[in-house]
Amino acid sequence: MIEPLRVALLALNAPGYQSLALGYLRAYAQADTRLAGKVGFQTLDLTTDDNPWWVAYRLIGMEPDVLGISVLCWNARAVYDICRVVKRALPEVRIVLGGPEVGPIASDVLSAHPEVDAVVRGEGEAAFAEVLDLARRGKPFLRADGVTARDASGAPVAAPDRPLIADLDSIPSPYLTGILEPREGSAYIETFRGCPHRCGYCFEGKGYGRIRSFGQARVEAEIAHLAGERGVRQFSFVDPVFNLTSDRLRWLCGALATYARRGLMLHTVEVDIEAVDDEAAGLLRQAGVFSVETGPQSIGQSALETCRRQFDRDKFVRGVEALKRYGIVVECDLIAGLPGDTADDFLAGVAFCLELDPGKLQTSTLHVLPGTDLYNRSAELGLRFDPEPPHEIVATADIGFADLRRLEARSVYVSRLYAARIEGA
Repeated sequence: MIEPLRVALLALNAPGYQSLALGYLRAYAQADTRLAGKVGFQTLDLTTDDNPWWVAYRLIGMEPDVLGISVLCWNARAVYDICRVVKRALPEVRIVLGGPEVGPIASDVLSAHPEVDAVVRGEGEAAFAEVLDLARRGKPFLRADGVTARDASGAPVAAPDRPLIADLDSIPSPYLTGILEPREGSAYIETFRGCPHRCGYCFEGKGYGRIRSFGQARVEAEIAHLAGERGVRQFSFVDPVFNLTSDRLRWLCGALATYARRGLMLHTVEVDIEAVDDEAAGLLRQAGVFSVETGPQSIGQSALETCRRQFDRDKFVRGVEALKRYGIVVECDLIAGLPGDTADDFLAGVAFCLELDPGKLQTSTLHVLPGTDLYNRSAELGLRFDPEPPHEIVATADIGFADLRRLEARSVYVSRLYAARIEGA
């Protein structure tokens, strides 16, 4: 009797989070008739606080035939350390990476990391299931569309791109199948894939071309399962825009309202604040929304044009004021180091947000992420950044290294001072 293929899945999350992506991968693969009874899964859903050598120790003890890891810019260095150690201990293991950090630069990743056998580019569920079928049958990974793998000489070769999954409901729900359970009373739901915006600094929606939605019945079933059967009292929606359309907002808020009346709370859902009026704010409150996250990221005209980011000052102010009237905290986000912004532009953005008194100010430094427009145009735009993840900006054509570091220190100080005033009020 042939032993089932042993598959280990690893995620290194921010502390307090769990990986929805791994849940999707496992749910889709377990439903694949080619793999039924022929693949056994183990999942390690850990955090970036965990020592890479300890994580490698856990994985080595599983003795997997295939190791799949989700990679983002902020966990990539630890992932590469883990891969190197695991491959040394288990030379026969096939290591497959996926995620936004590696997909857009798959060939570069394989060239730099000989311990990695393949990279799944873009949407991963169907491609990874095919990789597992090929591994089970002892076939080369290059036969899987959407995968970059090594040829017989060890050189990276990209198979053709894989079409997007047309029907997202064909991906079984990790929650309804029992693969994922809420952690510490919270859970993460995705209702669509893609993004209506094409901001130059963001990878969200890149390569998707269009927005695809999970069916309303599927989303409502997940909400009922988590908030009803599992008693979850806090959701996080991973959608890049919660208020994608007014009709969708009314439906989703209506689906959540019953549970909100029982104590369900939604923290930091991302909204297009320029589309928020009193009706939308009221719907968000009805759905249990406690806080939202939004831009402007920058108010500098040159940076906005370069990054293809829209900003209407009057509509932005209107949205913040509407949300405040309904008791919803607004987290205003700003990015230091965007091309076209000067130090004064960034500080003007800070002053603009503070004048609105939104409830929270969040500042960050630009990360020039693989696959984004800024990454591809970095030389043209004069962006100098660390080539190693998380790809933090070093200097721009308008702001030098020292001034960027001063902006970081000043903005952190101002954000903390504002937070202390809010908490003490």
